Amino acid sequence: MEHNGGKGEHIRDVLTAMVLNSRDGALLPSERVLAERFGVARMTVRGSIDALESKGMVRRVPGRGTFVQHPTLTHSEIFRSFSEDMRMRGMTPGAKSYRARTRPATRLVAASLDIAPGDPTHYIERIRTADGIPMALERTNLAAARFPNLLKVMERDDSLYEVLGRAFGVRLESARQTVTIARLTDTEAKRLEVAEDAPAFLIERISVDNMGKVVEYGRSLYRGDRYAIQMHVSPPSQGG
Repeated sequence: MEHNGGKGEHIRDVLTAMVLNSRDGALLPSERVLAERFGVARMTVRGSIDALESKGMVRRVPGRGTFVQHPTLTHSEIFRSFSEDMRMRGMTPGAKSYRARTRPATRLVAASLDIAPGDPTHYIERIRTADGIPMALERTNLAAARFPNLLKVMERDDSLYEVLGRAFGVRLESARQTVTIARLTDTEAKRLEVAEDAPAFLIERISVDNMGKVVEYGRSLYRGDRYAIQMHVSPPSQGG
C-alpha cells in the first residue's frame, strides 16, 4: 500500500510539472498511455488526474480527453494582501527573484508616500507565486524613516502586510488602486514566464493604514492570462 501511495504521489508530481509546462488547452496523453508509461494500473493514473482536476489544473471533456486548464483568478475590489488572497483560494503563496534595497525617493514616490523627494525609501521587488506558478511582478516602496528595520525582518516569502502588523503594529485598512493595460518588457516577460506579447495588468496602489496614513506605494504587473479584474458599478443616486 505504501509503495502504491508513493507511486501515485510521484505520478501526480510528474503530471503537475507536465501541466505547468504546457500551454493552456493542451491535450494530455490518455490514461492508457500514461499507465503504460508509468507502469501502473489505469486507476492509479485516474486518481492522479482526479487530484489535478480538483485543483482546477485540468478539465475532462467526455469523448475527447483531458486538457490543461490554466486558472484565471479574479482580482476583486476587496482589500487584502497577495498572500491572504492566495490562501483564501486554497493556494500556497510564495515569491522568488527577491530584491530589496534602500534608496532616495523619486518625486513620484515621494508625492505618493507624502514624504520629501530624496528621503530614504525601502524598495522591494519580487515575483509573487501561487503553488510555485509566477503570478505577478510586485514592486513597492515604503518610507524608511517609518519602518527603519523592515528589510532586516522581511523574508522573501513573507506577506509584507503581515510583517508590518507584526513588527510595526501597522494595520492596513484601504487602498486607492488604478488598473491599466501594460506592455511587458522582454525582461519582465521572462521573469513572469510568459510570451513577450502576453497581456498584463499594471496595478498602481497606494495603501493606507487605520489611522489614515499612507503606508506604501506600489506598481505591480499581474499576468493578464491568469487574472480578471472585478468591479462593482452602481448608478448615481437619484434625486427625489
